[in-house]
Amino acid sequence: MTKFRIIFSHPWLLLLLIPAIGLTLLSYFRMNKRYRFTRNHVTSIVLHLVIMVLSIAVLAGIIFGYSIPNNDNEIILLVDASYSTSSDSQDDVDEFVRDVIDSCDTMFDLGIVTFGYTQVYAFPLNNDTTDAYNQYIRAELPDTTATDIASALTYAASLFEKPESAKIVLISDAIETDGAATNVIKSIAAQGIMVDTVYFPDDESVIKEEVQLLSLADIKEKIVVGQKFNFELAFQSSYEGIAKITPYDNDIAGESIEVNLTEGISTVTIPYSFAIPGMHVMSFEIEADGDTVAQNNKYLSYFYLDIYDKLLVIEKIENESDTLCSMLKQELNVNVINVEDPEAMPKTVDDLRKYDEVILVNIANADMPEGFDQILYSYVYDVGGGLFTVCGNKETPDAGDEWTANAYTRDDMNKTLYQQMLPVEAINYTPPVAVMIVIDTSGSMYYAGSEDYEKSKLKAAQDGAEACLSALTERDYVGVMTLSHTFSEEITLTPRTQREKILSAIHLLSENEENLNGGTVFTLALERAGKALLANTNVERRHIIVVTDGEPGDTPEQYGPIMEANAKAGITMSIVGIQATSSAQELMEEILVEYAGVSENNFHNVEDIKQTATAMREDLEVPEIKSVNYRPFTPKINGFHPIVNGIEQENMPDLDGFYGVKTKKDATTILMGEYTPIYSQWQFGKGRVGTFACDLNGTWSADFVGSEVGSTIINNIIISLFPSENIRTKPIDATISGDNYTTNLSVFTDLAEGEIIEAIIKSPATNDAPEKIQTLTAGALDGYSRLTFAVTTPGIHEITVNKKDAMGNVLATTTLQKVLSYSQEYNVFADEEVAENLAATIAKYGDGNVINTAYEVFDDATKYFDRTYDPRIPFIIAVIVLFLLDIAVRKFKFKWIHEIIRDRKNRKAK
Repeated sequence: MTKFRIIFSHPWLLLLLIPAIGLTLLSYFRMNKRYRFTRNHVTSIVLHLVIMVLSIAVLAGIIFGYSIPNNDNEIILLVDASYSTSSDSQDDVDEFVRDVIDSCDTMFDLGIVTFGYTQVYAFPLNNDTTDAYNQYIRAELPDTTATDIASALTYAASLFEKPESAKIVLISDAIETDGAATNVIKSIAAQGIMVDTVYFPDDESVIKEEVQLLSLADIKEKIVVGQKFNFELAFQSSYEGIAKITPYDNDIAGESIEVNLTEGISTVTIPYSFAIPGMHVMSFEIEADGDTVAQNNKYLSYFYLDIYDKLLVIEKIENESDTLCSMLKQELNVNVINVEDPEAMPKTVDDLRKYDEVILVNIANADMPEGFDQILYSYVYDVGGGLFTVCGNKETPDAGDEWTANAYTRDDMNKTLYQQMLPVEAINYTPPVAVMIVIDTSGSMYYAGSEDYEKSKLKAAQDGAEACLSALTERDYVGVMTLSHTFSEEITLTPRTQREKILSAIHLLSENEENLNGGTVFTLALERAGKALLANTNVERRHIIVVTDGEPGDTPEQYGPIMEANAKAGITMSIVGIQATSSAQELMEEILVEYAGVSENNFHNVEDIKQTATAMREDLEVPEIKSVNYRPFTPKINGFHPIVNGIEQENMPDLDGFYGVKTKKDATTILMGEYTPIYSQWQFGKGRVGTFACDLNGTWSADFVGSEVGSTIINNIIISLFPSENIRTKPIDATISGDNYTTNLSVFTDLAEGEIIEAIIKSPATNDAPEKIQTLTAGALDGYSRLTFAVTTPGIHEITVNKKDAMGNVLATTTLQKVLSYSQEYNVFADEEVAENLAATIAKYGDGNVINTAYEVFDDATKYFDRTYDPRIPFIIAVIVLFLLDIAVRKFKFKWIHEIIRDRKNRKAK
């Protein structure tokens, strides 16, 4: 026993000793001297003082404290032996372990556990560490292909016999691939076990050159057999160079491509197409000179191409869908029903899940039975089914047997669930425009236009440009250029909201008079204006206004191809001629029709120079898109999309009208009218929705539905909207989650009494391991519907989930796949900041510290146990005994022992 000490809970009560002793002594010394030194009085006063001292000590809360040496300290070194640590920092780790062993004395029992994905008890807890290092070095290695810190901490904690004085020292690079250490560390600390961490980061000098494959981006478009799509493969490199990437489809090598390596993460696009349906195991391998780690050079994925062919066509007018159905491929299985037939209409989502896609032919929201919009919404958004909507007209007997729009009408669609599903909106709408105003600044533009008009033609053009701003909305864009023998971009396309900035650029044109004299050359200015307009993706209409007073100085062979290219890109053009000659007017009208692809009415001849501003403003007044638009037009292909792959614009058939809608923000428009979408589609939840803003019954679409191009487009649309995976109703659903090796399986099904969930995990054979099959059964602790297992070999792992009855009969089954390309242990670019933070978090929650030296391992060890003893009960007993003894002394005479002995000897002598 050491460090004995006396502790008082209320030490201020010890002050009572002063009056207690004082009063006792005062009464004693007031006694006559004759009786003061008798044995009875001396004994009584002593007993009285002892009683007072003991009583006041009890009142003050006396406690005895002391310490005893702790010879039961237990320390386990938990050493990370996984690949990332062993390849980079093993020498430093081994040196640290040796230093700890050398610093350990017999007060401590020391043990060593090595771990990766599994754990090895390399040296059992012992206070004799003579051979500890040798046993540690010679011990069998754990599975080094992953790092499970959580399991390692739990295992080490279970080895202690006396956790109240135990400590775990985690020696690791803290790169965790499996488990969640932060989820177990608090429960370990609650047992009294302290956890210190020693952080050994990767030694960057070991791996100087490394390249690895990282991920494969999700493919958003529908994958169709025989149709090209793109793989987006990400890779990372620590150096510059050249690498070769080879795709493999079911182990058959495809064409290799070369990529340039740069430091950091890069992405490569690999065009591909699948020739046949079914399972396709895709692997990508990268090869580069100087690469150091081979395990991370292969990335795996799989694609299962189901055969989708079941269509449900819902029409309102009998036989209205016949034309559409006749366009579809013969291998498609089409079922046509009428929306007004209550027996045929689907009642539940499961009824719709029998089909891969639903086509609504001229169906308005008001035509749907009550609740059908809700199950259709769930079918697309939650389940992943496809939806294609086509509009059309309906007969209105009350209006003299006229026909009027049925689907996509604005009152019918307003704030409906049906409207939420579509990639377009049926709303009042004026398409936003980007306009480039090109003003001729050749010499003649500086002359006055008439005697009663003091301003020059250039000034009139400036006033017209200013008037154009009044004809535009806040959603529009305006740019200003000048045109002479060359061109100058005075202000790039700028939002109309920045009106003052645009006006300033317009007003400054006159200040550049000395630089802008020359001829009238169209070619360069029109080319630059077209490029600027095409670069703006925030508008639906793009327009060029050229303001000039004369004929172009360049030839049609020069400006003609530029105007044609602009027209093909959807850019319209008009010319405002200020007092142009008759020959100039004739030429302008001719080139607008022949090259710009617009009407001759797009030339505005201004005889009265004062009307320049009016002509320019009226040219930009865009009418609001109507709900129904009766005019022939040719749909324009809007960018590349698999739906129009191989189709040339010049072969596009005409439509005779369209229904005015506006494309939603996240939708893709593939076919455009003059300013509005004709066919748009988008991803809606798990499914896809496409909308065709015209009929397909031949009313406005006779040329379209009667052409091979139209039939190809419609079939491509139907295929593009098919689900990405099988959506049939399943008696048992299952999902998998998890990272790296650890896999969590959740099963969703009803279980009757005695029924169980069984999972059979089939892992592929590798060069290092044969095919492995695991059979697991979900238990009560998992709610009979959850399982956790591990897959540790790269490849595609097949998971078969069975629901069985009490007799072992299979009632339902489903199959899933888990892909493992490589363990994250071989990700040599792991985030070290995250790892360092994890090491600090483990130490914090483990009531320990992040330490750096071997001596710190023992600094906060429990070398002594503090103990206390409460003597108050014995003191109270002693007080009672002494009090009674004091009474006895006062009442009775007694002799001391030596006096008794002396008297006895005297009697014997007589």
